Amino acid sequence: MQISDIRKNKKHLTDIFVDGEFFTSIDTYILSLSGLKIGDGIKTEELDSLIDKSNDYRSYNKAIYLLGFRDYSCKELKNKLKLEFPEESIEKTIEKLKSLKFLDDDRFAQKYARVLIFEKYFSKKRAKFELIKKGIDKELASNIIEDVDVDEREQIKFLISSKYKNAYKDEKIKRRAMAFLQRYGYSFSDVASVLFREG
Repeated sequence: MQISDIRKNKKHLTDIFVDGEFFTSIDTYILSLSGLKIGDGIKTEELDSLIDKSNDYRSYNKAIYLLGFRDYSCKELKNKLKLEFPEESIEKTIEKLKSLKFLDDDRFAQKYARVLIFEKYFSKKRAKFELIKKGIDKELASNIIEDVDVDEREQIKFLISSKYKNAYKDEKIKRRAMAFLQRYGYSFSDVASVLFREG
């Protein structure tokens, strides 16, 4: 097998042609390290190794890029990377990020739990559900949620005052408020105790 052409494209990749046919695309930086040039002979195993190195490098850099915007759980980041990279490269990326403390489900869950409860005003039950959806272990999610100190009735009062101000006077609005608050994970008894006591 012989490298017949090497062409850079617009996505930090370089197209490799072998024996006159397109073979694969390799990260341009990884290819530069290999020293390959047009006319070189190459074995299939060597090309496969180059592809693996390219995938590992690109998967890690994509993960770092994503983490620059916000925190991710391990599962969530894996799902993002699966759209572009093979499983083996993703696993290497996840393990490297964890070893560097760039990826930590415990830290992610603690921060996200507070966002869910104190910014989105979800109940602790709904917050736990959302953490598990993000791939957080059930036991870890339970422990973190249990440690959050919040008065759920006060949360309910705030949501009613901001979204359903007339719920205490209007039965139709009261029913809407109850349905909304139950979707947020609050128990029927807690919602009813606030709505009917205040009303």
